[in-house]
Amino acid sequence: MNGTLIVSLDFELFWGMLDCCALEDYRDHVLGGRQAIPELLKLFEQYGIHATWATVGFQFAEGSREAAAYFPESSLRPSYGDKALDPYGWFEKIGATEAEAPCFFAPGLIRQIARVPGQEIGSHTFCHYYCREKGQTVEQFAADMAAAKRIASDRGYELTSVVLPRNQCKKEYTGVLEQLGFTAYRDEENDWIHKRIKFRPLLRLLRLADVYVPLTGQGGYIPKKEGGIWNLTGSRMYKPIFRPLEFLEGWKIRRIKKQMLHAAKEGLTFHLWWHPHNIGVRTREHLKQLEDIFSYYQQLQKTYGMESLNMKEAVEKYTRTGA
Repeated sequence: MNGTLIVSLDFELFWGMLDCCALEDYRDHVLGGRQAIPELLKLFEQYGIHATWATVGFQFAEGSREAAAYFPESSLRPSYGDKALDPYGWFEKIGATEAEAPCFFAPGLIRQIARVPGQEIGSHTFCHYYCREKGQTVEQFAADMAAAKRIASDRGYELTSVVLPRNQCKKEYTGVLEQLGFTAYRDEENDWIHKRIKFRPLLRLLRLADVYVPLTGQGGYIPKKEGGIWNLTGSRMYKPIFRPLEFLEGWKIRRIKKQMLHAAKEGLTFHLWWHPHNIGVRTREHLKQLEDIFSYYQQLQKTYGMESLNMKEAVEKYTRTGA
C-alpha cells in the first residue's frame, strides 16, 4: 500500500489558550493565525495537500447569542476542578459577533476553508473539552460532543473526524465518539517519551529535543481500528520557530522530511499537525518552511506514490484496504 501523509490542524483561536496566558499577550498570534489561513489554503491547493481542520464548536456561531443556543444544560457542562479551564464564563466578556470577537468566532473562515478542495471540517469538541482533567465526567463529554455535532450540522457540516484537545483521550470517551458517529480521532504520539516519562519538565525537554534529533524514531505507522473508530495517531507536531534554538531550524525540517521519506518507502502513515496560531507571528518564515515540506511531499508522491489525505479520506482508504 502507498504511504499516506495526513495533515490536521487544531483550529481553536484563543479557546485553547485560556489557562495559558492573557488574551492581550497572545492576541497577535491568534489574529496572525487568522490572516495566515488564506495563504496556507493557497499552499494546500498548489501542492495538493488535503487536511482536516479540527474546529472548536463555539467558532461555528456568528456570535455569543447563537453559540449559547447550543450550550448543554449547566449540569452537563465540564465541572473542572481547575476553574481556569472553564470557557463558559468568557461569554460575559467577549464581543457578540465575529467582527467584535475575532479571537473567539470564525464562521466566515470556516466557510472559506470548506470551499477549498481536499479540506475537511472536523471537530475539536464543542468547548475545547479536556478529557483527562479532574472534575469532568463522561456524561459531560457526551453532551459536549453532541452539541458540537448539532451546531456544525445546522451549518451544513457533517463531523466525522475529531481531535481531542491536548490529545487527551480515554477508552470510554472514544466509545462516546463512536456512538455519535465519529469514525476517526487523533491520538497522541505513540513513543517511549509519552509512554514512560511522567515527570512533566523532563517530558517537555525530551519532546523539544525530539523536534531536532531522532529520539523517537520515524513516526510512521499502520493505523488501527478500535471498535468502530480509527485511531489516526499523530506522528509529529510542526513546531513554530523557537528563538533560543533558531539555529537548529534546518534540523527540524530535515527531521520531518526523513520521517515522511520513511513512511513513503515503507507504505506507512505519517500524521503531521499544528495550530494556525502557531504560525501567527513570523508568518512568512513559517509558511516558507511549510512550503518546503509540501514541495518535498510532491517529490515523494512522484517517486513512491505517497498520498495526501484528510482524516475522513484516510478512513475511507483504510476501510477499503483493511489498512
